[in-house]
Amino acid sequence: MERLRTVLDPEIGRSIVDLNMVRDIVVDNGNVTVKIALTVAHCPLAKTLQTDVENAVRKPGDVKSVRVDTTTMTRKELEELRARLQASASRSSPPKGGPMVGPGIERLGRRGIRSIIAIISGKGGVGKSFVTSILASELKRHGYEVGVLDADLTGPSIAKVLGVSGKPYKGPNGGIVPLRTESGIKVMSINLVLDDPSMPVIWRGPIVNSVIRQLYWDVDWGELHYLLVDLPPGTSDAPLTVFQSLPLDGVIVVSSPQDLASMIVSKAVNMAKKMNAPVLGLIENMSYLKCPECGETMNIFGEPKGQKLASSLELPFLGAIPLDPAIAKLSDEGRIEEYSNPIIVGIVDELRTRAVKQAEQLTQALPIAVVHRARTIDALLLSHVGVIPSHESFNAGPTAIQVS
Repeated sequence: MERLRTVLDPEIGRSIVDLNMVRDIVVDNGNVTVKIALTVAHCPLAKTLQTDVENAVRKPGDVKSVRVDTTTMTRKELEELRARLQASASRSSPPKGGPMVGPGIERLGRRGIRSIIAIISGKGGVGKSFVTSILASELKRHGYEVGVLDADLTGPSIAKVLGVSGKPYKGPNGGIVPLRTESGIKVMSINLVLDDPSMPVIWRGPIVNSVIRQLYWDVDWGELHYLLVDLPPGTSDAPLTVFQSLPLDGVIVVSSPQDLASMIVSKAVNMAKKMNAPVLGLIENMSYLKCPECGETMNIFGEPKGQKLASSLELPFLGAIPLDPAIAKLSDEGRIEEYSNPIIVGIVDELRTRAVKQAEQLTQALPIAVVHRARTIDALLLSHVGVIPSHESFNAGPTAIQVS
């Protein structure tokens, strides 16, 4: 049982033991069978939870096999779970109204988004948009509902990489409906709004601020486990707006092996710290190239420095992504969702653990699957706890986003 205490429900973010999800454990000559009660039948994250349970039980190495059986909580058990989560949330809910984080800048609410993570870098050209898109794709493969907000207004590339085209439109509730990728990732980018995506965006700071807030707040993201925000490099107006306006749960820093990139990435890290944004860890992209013929590892951009850099900045090192020609091809063709390798899977597993521990709101709402089920029954279990402040309609003048 103690081994299972480290396994967190991928949506609620608490130990499955504390949530009373572990119903039975049978050990027979090194063969372990664990019975888990899911919050909803056919939960899309059931496979992810089963894998986490298997890994936790196998850790010591004295287990021959692990079998995970699942059942479903009864309606009464779900009501009790809702009551416990609401009681916990009421003790830690923030006061009404968004906190002021700068002159005239109000922190926006999160509505149905469980975890908002910004992807940053100090220097351009390190593959930050690729990292954003591949993390979103892998999270989606794990069964999560994922969205990507392209906050790089002057160099938007997310829509192209993820193969999204077309125009967003206003939904029945007046919100902008984001476009979806082949796998169902929700995407919003300024390039999807412009009449001519090849035309440059030449805006000063105040307009950049308003448009980024619109891309987040005026979009109907719906229920999401993760919203990844792809930021432009550096520490200018766009990153500052995201840090001040969005309720970030964490930041991922992307670097590459070059000394210059390593030097400048510290600026982005220090900016995040100054803005009180938790840094979940550092990823080194283009860390090395493995020869497809002989398997030899070649350090094209110098010796990998990710582990050392993360240590010097007192950050967790999430992993090193190799240089792979397939990445460029799939990105150009808008098929990056098809790319995966064990290294990416490992990074996402580490990210899930850190993000779930960091995001307090994951303990303040029932799983998304449960919410959907409640809506179809009697809305009894619909409990996105916490008050979402009302906000003004953000208008940047003639350059504000106009969607019909």
